[in-house]
Amino acid sequence: MSDSSNADLIPADFLAILRCVNDAHPRDDGVLRIVGETLECTVCGYAYKVEDGIPNMLWDEAIPPSESTPASP
Repeated sequence: MSDSSNADLIPADFLAILRCVNDAHPRDDGVLRIVGETLECTVCGYAYKVEDGIPNMLWDEAIPPSESTPASP
């Protein structure tokens, strides 16, 4: 089950229709998942910030995979 703070980040029905805006892969493949305070693409790893329940889906402000996930030790 998901953490209640993550469930409050964005409604599940809204998350279900959102897709990654990266043109490097087909739009339908870019399913997003909640990771911390961001939505992360399950294909390319780019992340999008969510503020006050509103995802920032602007490609110019997307967080690259190397910056969105902490480095492994």
